[in-house]
Amino acid sequence: MKSMTYGEARQIARDLAKDTLENYWSGSYPVDPVAIARSAGIEVYSSQLGVDTWGMLVGGDNSVTMYLDKDQPLNRMRFSAAHELGHYMTHTASDERLADYVKVIPAGKGYVDKRSDAGRGNLFEVIANEYAGALLMPEQELRRMAKADDSNISIARAFRVSVDAVAYRRKILAL
Repeated sequence: MKSMTYGEARQIARDLAKDTLENYWSGSYPVDPVAIARSAGIEVYSSQLGVDTWGMLVGGDNSVTMYLDKDQPLNRMRFSAAHELGHYMTHTASDERLADYVKVIPAGKGYVDKRSDAGRGNLFEVIANEYAGALLMPEQELRRMAKADDSNISIARAFRVSVDAVAYRRKILAL
């Protein structure tokens, strides 16, 4: 099996996010990852998930369910929803670059997004995080805002994400 670089993983994530926006997004800001997930056929629930879990995605017999920790701040919950949606889209994409890496999420299996650093650096987590940033802060609009010299605070407010998420995405995109 061919190995994938982080750069390749990030590009795949951006492409998946762009496809998702083209196929499921209403076009109005802020992007609503829960509405997109539901449109894609994912059941979404808000629950208490414990002290180390932001969200999870669990396969079913003929469905996938997303759980979001209800005790997280709203902007973080939006990122968690987008992150879990990234896992789902990674596993359902017909992208040839992913053919050697992904399979259908089996019933009772899936992903758990930890608050701790557990799993950091894993390619699927890199893809899900990059996907979330690209979905919630579409590149073209972020570039427009950066060119207009909007502050990270005003950009975060417009996209309803954290200032840290804006700063990281701007760094990744060299803005």
